[in-house]
Amino acid sequence: MELDYKKLISNVGINKGDIIDVASDMVSIMMFCRKRKMDFDPEKLIDALKELVSEEGTVMIRMFNWDFCHGTDFDIRTTPSKVGALGNVALKRDDFVRTAHPLYSWMVWGKDASALSSMDNKCAFGKDTPFDYLYKNNAKQLTIGNTVADACTQMHHAEAVAHVIYRYEKEFSGRYTDKDGNTTDRTYSMYVRPLNLRVENTNTDEGWRRQTLLKKGIMKEYMYEDALRCSSILLHEVTDFFVDDLNNNEGKFIVDVEGKNGYVAAGIDVNKLEY
Repeated sequence: MELDYKKLISNVGINKGDIIDVASDMVSIMMFCRKRKMDFDPEKLIDALKELVSEEGTVMIRMFNWDFCHGTDFDIRTTPSKVGALGNVALKRDDFVRTAHPLYSWMVWGKDASALSSMDNKCAFGKDTPFDYLYKNNAKQLTIGNTVADACTQMHHAEAVAHVIYRYEKEFSGRYTDKDGNTTDRTYSMYVRPLNLRVENTNTDEGWRRQTLLKKGIMKEYMYEDALRCSSILLHEVTDFFVDDLNNNEGKFIVDVEGKNGYVAAGIDVNKLEY
């Protein structure tokens, strides 16, 4: 018996023509299948994603890797993902191309693959980035086997839009090899926290977080065989929700600063931050 890939992903409102940002936990998927003696082939999962959205849609599989921040060379052809093995499977395929940012990249297939791989964004989360594209084009995040807190990186785009006081734009430089094998020195940036400030996803109970997004109609969820969680999140709507939370609710839904819920409660003194 094999995992029913189409059933797994079609029950959360993924349709023909959709743009999907895929965040998966391959370990969870494989453990689920092993316990039930199911076969699992990540290539078939990718094929099912393509078939479901069709050539009218776009599949984006995450390839985030932060080694460039620490002086490690980046090669767009070979540098692996650190946020899930599915992207590394797509990296070896001929039908996917990779977006350019060395910290936050995606393997992309479909209607907008060329436009996305041609982006030359220096910053990770601001305007004219893949995150901005996901927001403006009403994309959906497809999460398989992991949680909202683990996977909803769009909150960092929201932080950039809201210009939060607990992050700032920092540049990183290093050696970069492009798709043609040309290596040059390049500089990119990311919206980071000051060194002496502890910033984390809010420790609010994950069940409450999920229920809030479900009640607002921002999220859909399906439990395959009552055990493997698959969800979809409307990225335009969730970003607007996060920005509103940051601007009008001290960020209490999404962020803990210095162990306190919300950034205002932390009593941040911007004059004492170490950049």
